[in-house]
Amino acid sequence: MAFEKDPNEIGSLWRREGAKGEYMTAEIGGQQVVCFRVRSNNPKAPTWRVLKSKPRTERPAPAMDDFPPADDDLGF
Repeated sequence: MAFEKDPNEIGSLWRREGAKGEYMTAEIGGQQVVCFRVRSNNPKAPTWRVLKSKPRTERPAPAMDDFPPADDDLGF
């Protein structure tokens, strides 16, 4: 049975667990967002904050200087 799309739906949330605790990710209106729980004793503070998701930067490829010199004693 396929999931039936509700015409009032604007997005969905996925609960995740990270090193610093629980958070949620979503795509709402084509915008990737991330939601973090607010830790506050203020009763007027929101429970969750929704922020635009920043793309993860890829690690740069290691430079050739980062590798040890090749061992030429392989015989071929």
